[in-house]
Amino acid sequence: MPIQYDIDRKRTALIVVDMQNFFCIPSADGFVEDSQNIISTLQKLITTFREASMPVIYLRRGVRGDGSDTGRMKDISPQVDERIKYGSWNVQIIPELEPQTGDIIIDKGFFGGFTGTDLDTVLRAHDINTVVISGTLTNICCDTTARQAVEKEYKVIFLSDGTAAGAKPDLGWGYVSADVHHRVTLTTLASTFCQVSPTQVVIDAIKNKMDTSITG
Repeated sequence: MPIQYDIDRKRTALIVVDMQNFFCIPSADGFVEDSQNIISTLQKLITTFREASMPVIYLRRGVRGDGSDTGRMKDISPQVDERIKYGSWNVQIIPELEPQTGDIIIDKGFFGGFTGTDLDTVLRAHDINTVVISGTLTNICCDTTARQAVEKEYKVIFLSDGTAAGAKPDLGWGYVSADVHHRVTLTTLASTFCQVSPTQVVIDAIKNKMDTSITG
């Protein structure tokens, strides 16, 4: 039976993972093609959260740039210090999803949003017990953040059409397309870790709660 959670407006937050220039602008080195397909969806979702006075938290991937905090990261990406240095254009959230006053921005140096950050502290300070995960990449930072959240006893709702994956070349086991990465990640999460749903399901649930609070 797929996991399903009720959305409590007072205890649910949206986490937008790495929707920054480096991953979402076609001219950038780390461009994830499928990120373009989720921007309008996330715009609607973010607007809904703001209208309901529910927290919107942006995660940004970045490093110091001097090599002091990258270590094993450079084994994977030798140019990481130059590519996602804090304060650079690459780390900025894309204009279409620009944070507004009241939104929360958390910088992270690694894949998971909880590693070396105050994300857990921020969530608990807002009495949050449920997080909605969106952004890029489905199979890396979004997936890692979702699993970390579950292990910290948060209820997780992972968006099937509000996250974007990337393809990987043949590293010895064959080429893996973005679509395959996306579907396998969603299936693994839905079967083992959390609720996986289309974005509209979340939007409708929030709006229904808003309507109930007005009429009730």
